[in-house]
Amino acid sequence: MLSLRPSFLFFTFGLHPGTIQNHLFFQGKGELEIISGSPSIAVYRSPAGKIHCRWSRLARIFENRVFWAIFSFYLFTLSFLLFPGSLRAELARVGLLISLPESGTEVDYPYLRGAEIAAAEVNSNEGKQGTQFLLILRRGSFQQRRDLNALRDLFFEQRLHFLIGALPREAILPVSRLAHEHQIPFLVFPVDFMEAASTGEEPPNLFWISPTPEAYQRAAVRTVAQFSKKRFYLLARNSAIGRNWVKYFWEAMSKQKPDAQRLGETFLPSRIEDYTPFLQTVLSANTEVCLSHLGVKNWLDFYQTANQRGYFKKVTHFELESGNLESLAAMKKKVPEGIWGVSAFPFWNLGWKEAKEFVAKYKKNTGSYPSLAALSGYISIYALFEAIKKARPIDSQKTLEALGDLTFRTPVGQMTIRKTDHRTMWPIWCGSTQSSSDYPFAILGNLKALGPDSFSP
Repeated sequence: MLSLRPSFLFFTFGLHPGTIQNHLFFQGKGELEIISGSPSIAVYRSPAGKIHCRWSRLARIFENRVFWAIFSFYLFTLSFLLFPGSLRAELARVGLLISLPESGTEVDYPYLRGAEIAAAEVNSNEGKQGTQFLLILRRGSFQQRRDLNALRDLFFEQRLHFLIGALPREAILPVSRLAHEHQIPFLVFPVDFMEAASTGEEPPNLFWISPTPEAYQRAAVRTVAQFSKKRFYLLARNSAIGRNWVKYFWEAMSKQKPDAQRLGETFLPSRIEDYTPFLQTVLSANTEVCLSHLGVKNWLDFYQTANQRGYFKKVTHFELESGNLESLAAMKKKVPEGIWGVSAFPFWNLGWKEAKEFVAKYKKNTGSYPSLAALSGYISIYALFEAIKKARPIDSQKTLEALGDLTFRTPVGQMTIRKTDHRTMWPIWCGSTQSSSDYPFAILGNLKALGPDSFSP
């Protein structure tokens, strides 16, 4: 059916703040999509919400680069005649990278929506005189040579100034090195950010727009060190990150709670059919407090088995990722109170203006609550915007320098990008589960703010 709807971010005149339509043309799996913002555009919509060309002749025309060159020149000329003032704005061309839909990650859509909302706000607030953002979306795995070559072509064809994205850990270094060759700053949200510790091999153009794994770990230690209970057991993934976490925990506890008793630790395999034996091991040690770092998926499997067996009535449990929105939403409302966790975005407890406005706008546009990935997409655009203001006119190299040690406002408060390793100094909260009539899921209550200053090296 032919529909006429507002779209988003191609030039900026006629932008409707808060209105998002993120597909202009869809050219197939892994291909380029332009997030556009012309006042209105007629599109054919499939049931899946993608835009398809119904006739092969029309599809061939759209795939023809000559056609696009002529079309772009025509649009540029038309904008000059009708909206001469808009050309005084600085246009920041931002590549936005996310995984293919079949990759199974749950951060792509929220990240994209968060970035769109931020760009819409900037474009609307800046008007015709300030910075305007053009987002150019590319999907792919970004690990194979074919994807990286296509990305290199994108740098040339779209003349990108900046790059942002939500990518798996394995793709971050190849993409950042390629962007570094072209002097393009790259702001990234690691899909599994708890497994994405800095290695020292990252190029200087890479900026991590996510909490650090170390911040979660330190927050957990500082929290349980205040418990009156003394008998501790640990569960962790059988990985380098998991073993480092266990090592750090016992070393830190020996200093912060010298009377803590080390009952033991278990390193869990990646696939577990039944968590019952591990629960029995924890209980048979007369554990008072069990800390785990299982990841969201494994935690939810563990939680279901433990809840069925009344485990949470016998042991105080602390899972590092149980406070993430994905965990809370999956556990729904009937959650035993008192399960401890960490949150880097407890929006239900943040009363300041930026947090309320972002949550309300995101929920209005998507029908859901914003996750940490959505916040990262949102923050990434504003980090670029603040750096551009310091480095005007738009220049990738000057903006890269401005991003180092940048401090700016976000929905979770003041945030600084640390100059030494380009990590964001992200605030962290610890709390325990409790029911809430305001949300369709349990929340973390009794929150204690930790950091970001306490997590400086």
